[in-house]
Amino acid sequence: MKSKGHSFSYLMELIIVIFFFVLSATICVSLVAKAKEKQERASYLETTMNTAQSIIETMQAYPSQTPQQLFGAVEKEEGIYQVDNLIIEWHQEDVVRGAVILYDQEKMVSQFPFVLGGNHDEEGE
Repeated sequence: MKSKGHSFSYLMELIIVIFFFVLSATICVSLVAKAKEKQERASYLETTMNTAQSIIETMQAYPSQTPQQLFGAVEKEEGIYQVDNLIIEWHQEDVVRGAVILYDQEKMVSQFPFVLGGNHDEEGE
């Protein structure tokens, strides 16, 4: 009888240890999956921010052309163009003012204002 009680308590202890191991493994796998998802999202946003910077630099190099001519952007409304998940606001007066707005899942993440053209000093050039 003594060995039967002793083996039962040993078996219960082993089951409890296995339960905590499974619980810990489940939590760790969940944390690793969330970290991987955040890393992929951050990489995607970094790439998109670099694209926004490239768009602004290209528009500065060719200030007389619209985003539609430069990038094949879709004109949503007057002065508002879309390239993937980037919105380009384009207001042309004596100088071109606007912003490249980065959206992620229909939420604005960042806004990059820009000014193109302007009055150049004839003597300075």
